[in-house]
Amino acid sequence: MMPGFYTDDGSGLPIIFLHAFPLNSSMWRAQRRDLNSFFRVLTLDLPGFGRGEEFVEGFSIDDAADMAITLLDDRGIDRAVFCGCSMGGYITLSALKRHPDRFAGMVLANTRAGADSLAAQQNRAEQATAIRDGGLQDFLDEMLGKLLGESTVASAPDVVRCVEDILRHATPEGAAGMLEAMAARQDSEALLKETRIPICIISGSEDTLIPPSEAEHMHSLLRDGELNIIPNAGHLSCLERPVRFNTIVRGFIQSHHLM
Repeated sequence: MMPGFYTDDGSGLPIIFLHAFPLNSSMWRAQRRDLNSFFRVLTLDLPGFGRGEEFVEGFSIDDAADMAITLLDDRGIDRAVFCGCSMGGYITLSALKRHPDRFAGMVLANTRAGADSLAAQQNRAEQATAIRDGGLQDFLDEMLGKLLGESTVASAPDVVRCVEDILRHATPEGAAGMLEAMAARQDSEALLKETRIPICIISGSEDTLIPPSEAEHMHSLLRDGELNIIPNAGHLSCLERPVRFNTIVRGFIQSHHLM
């Protein structure tokens, strides 16, 4: 299944960026702007978000991973660096399990490898029910307060407005459906232990949704990985501190001679 909307800019080593929940590919604008002089940068909108197609009931994290692979196939790309933020990290790990031969490297930003606890699954189920009962805006308002770090909220009102605008393009079907998809995802810790693919892990020092301790735990599982904690950044480190984020990605690729 091809994404309903995607971008493909630049040339060189392909990097495919997979967006967080409940955002869309607009969150990667700084990466498209600053990295397409060095790499071929691809992004996509998942169903129910941004300019993606309508959400299909039962769409899963594995389906999202296969959608990313279908995009690479369509664009004639054999191998790429996958970069996923939060939910996009879950999709990246699913793609690694299902299509390991398509990976040149991997960046996992503000995400975790473990599956949801029973309590987290129940919380997502309750959120999905509330959204379907007309509570999408209340849910998005609550999420806005969790996505950005305190430093960003205090010093960068333009970033706050940017995230507010992106959130407006989430649909009730997409938000509820992907909450359920995330709750049903598999644990990927064993996968991280086994892989030999170079991995860069990024977190924000002020991330309260997935704290830096999760990044540190993932790093401890890796054979070939690096850990970066970005100061004064929350859950959307790529958008809050794009210069630092992009420098880390470029440095990771260059240090592992992936170009």
